[in-house]
Amino acid sequence: MKAELKTVSLARALSKLGVTSRSQACEWVGAGRVSVNGRVVRDPERRVDLDTVRLAVDGAPVAAGSRVYLALHKPKGVVTTRADEHGRRTVYDVLGGAAIPETEARWVAPVGRLDRESSGLLLLTNDTQWGAGISDPRSGVTKTYHVRVQPRMTPEHLARLAAPIPLAEDFNPPVAATVVRESPRGTWLEITLTEGKNREIRRMCARLGYRVDTLVRIRIGPVELGALKPGEVRRLTPKEAKSLRFPFGKGF
Repeated sequence: MKAELKTVSLARALSKLGVTSRSQACEWVGAGRVSVNGRVVRDPERRVDLDTVRLAVDGAPVAAGSRVYLALHKPKGVVTTRADEHGRRTVYDVLGGAAIPETEARWVAPVGRLDRESSGLLLLTNDTQWGAGISDPRSGVTKTYHVRVQPRMTPEHLARLAAPIPLAEDFNPPVAATVVRESPRGTWLEITLTEGKNREIRRMCARLGYRVDTLVRIRIGPVELGALKPGEVRRLTPKEAKSLRFPFGKGF
């Protein structure tokens, strides 16, 4: 009985080691990418002892490492995935050209997503609990974007943008939506959300008759994109990482 208490499922082991999420681990195991003590295992519920087991993914040994928290300026045209069936450039291709050790870049995963045509701040980590906390709607972590729409937005439509009922029930109203500046090509808006569904800002604006031609995420909680240029990455400070800790989690 005591030995059983020390063991965890293979998927849970990969998650606890900071390699990937449990759901992604299940996919990797099912695809035959994970070996246990030198043998490929395809059952994600296989029990393993973290104190003695030897794990590998795609032949690369897995071991517990330090927690990694990164801020990346995702360029436009890059997809937020590990591999793309259409051969498009991914955030991991971007990390491969950054000054981040390969042993760290291999195991980090994006916290949330930015669509291919959007750019800006994307967090990556091997701390699955931390990442899940930021993505949890209960955390209240805000995401702020600078958005340029065409044509120029009217004051009436700006007011409607912040009202959920006239648009649709599946949209979450922005915490704030303000005009940053007007330009010949349209209106620059600053929009802050607490929970963003897939392409939500683009769909909200389209519902009002506007086309989003530029969308940049500039802030997640207190963490700023700042002076990071497209393709650049930096480590979060311990203070920044702690400021995004989900209050219902176990902490650092």
